[in-house]
Amino acid sequence: MKSEDIYNAVTELRDDSVRAGERKLRRSKPSFMRRFGALAAVLAVVIIAGVVARPWLSSTLGGQTEQMGIASAEPNGAQLAHMDYEPVATNLEPTEEEPNGTGAANPNVVPTGLADWNAFSLARAAYPKMAPYPLNDPWHENQEAWDAWWEDYCALHPSDADYDRGMDDYLRASVPMLLSGTGEDNCVASPLNIYMALAMLAETTAGESREELLTLLNVPDLETLREQSKALWEANYCDDGRLTELLATSLWLRDGMDYNDETVQRLAEDYYASVYAGPMGDEAYNETLRDWMNEQTGHLLEDQIRDIGMSGDTVAALVSTLYYKASWGGGFSRVEEALPFHGPNGDTNPVFMRCVTEDSELYTGEGFQAAGTKLDGGGKMFFLLPDEGLQPEALLKNANALEFLLSDSGRSSADSRQVELTLTVPEFDVSAKLDLIRILQELGVHAIFEEDRADFSPLTTDNENPITVSEAQHGARIVVDEDGVLGAAYTIIEMSEAACEPEEPERASLTLDRPFLFVVTNNEGLPIFVGIIHDPSA
Repeated sequence: MKSEDIYNAVTELRDDSVRAGERKLRRSKPSFMRRFGALAAVLAVVIIAGVVARPWLSSTLGGQTEQMGIASAEPNGAQLAHMDYEPVATNLEPTEEEPNGTGAANPNVVPTGLADWNAFSLARAAYPKMAPYPLNDPWHENQEAWDAWWEDYCALHPSDADYDRGMDDYLRASVPMLLSGTGEDNCVASPLNIYMALAMLAETTAGESREELLTLLNVPDLETLREQSKALWEANYCDDGRLTELLATSLWLRDGMDYNDETVQRLAEDYYASVYAGPMGDEAYNETLRDWMNEQTGHLLEDQIRDIGMSGDTVAALVSTLYYKASWGGGFSRVEEALPFHGPNGDTNPVFMRCVTEDSELYTGEGFQAAGTKLDGGGKMFFLLPDEGLQPEALLKNANALEFLLSDSGRSSADSRQVELTLTVPEFDVSAKLDLIRILQELGVHAIFEEDRADFSPLTTDNENPITVSEAQHGARIVVDEDGVLGAAYTIIEMSEAACEPEEPERASLTLDRPFLFVVTNNEGLPIFVGIIHDPSA
């Protein structure tokens, strides 16, 4: 379908999804002791999302395309608090709040560049709001505020969530590939962020192209993938002012091209993708894409994102983002004395920080020691130190170390002892940009890159030339300091039409190694100069 038809498709939300969300919101609250006990075990909240849009005539795209856009009070249209899907006014000044409208400060946040977003917007995903965590009320003096937060927290998190089903094989295969091959450079990646992008890509493919992606993601079929992706999203989305973990996705279409309405609607509803349409290769459209990515990643990845842009032969692009912010559960303080860090190129002197915990676990495995520290909101950060003389890359080939790195079951089965732990960690700010095409090919995904095997018929058949994945990039950054952990990631996958191959010309050569004539003409062929060369060196 053409872009003017997409609005009707993406706004037809299923009634049962809305009713299911309302039922969750009406759940009864457990006792306070059950509430408090659950906080240590539960990390994220369930997202109840929809897609909101209203017609907006725009001349930006030209032609007969009727552009669809919505007004939003927060990045990505985060206005689902009452499930009414009503647009709100946009006559607010842009701010630089956190992605998706973090409710810790002003909930009525307008994203930077909102006017540009709306110029190309067909539908904007909506995200849930949560009552803020009462950070300044540790003794529960304002029980009403605690009740409001806990009601939202429980309503948005199902107790029977099975979000990590089948993830082990994907993580074991992908993480060593993502972290290897960088030599002595630092590296960081988000396998969750990449998973969400690949899941959306699988929805746009068929045949062998889809089967290779499903194999990598370790799911038997699309229905299982949809359930798994939604469960992962819901389990990892939190926005209560204490823990911020925000996921976002988007679909970028070529204006005037026919797309499969069922696939576009599926991406909008099941993957919470905002949908945009515009002229591929146009700088304003590319700037809108970069603005969207920067807004959803808290502007942490501007250096990597500034060079991203869709070319004129791009048919569609899929983008997933992740923004994370958490404080330490226990306090770190800066180490005043200078400590050396023994790197591969000699000693350096970074800033170190230290915390002392009376009751911590120190893990010992084959080739490494490890320890973890809590993050406010339920998560942890673990550090694995290779034995003397062993490089970190070696641990990626060590089954026990890899299981410890990737799963709670691997950590629970590791040897450990209770100690009073002094943990000293250097502060660091690490970013990396990865070419996913090479990595995906090494992981067994080939068909989507080959003209004679790629099948993107679920997305569109409105193309004269074969469609393949032309770009697949992943960028991530993580900052670890006294305040806590701040991170962001993006994955962008572009599908493009292959250019027509020119006919192979007949090959010939001409060597002027003996006397020759020459002529210089004007643009009508009239000779201006003529001559003869017998000896060019004379």
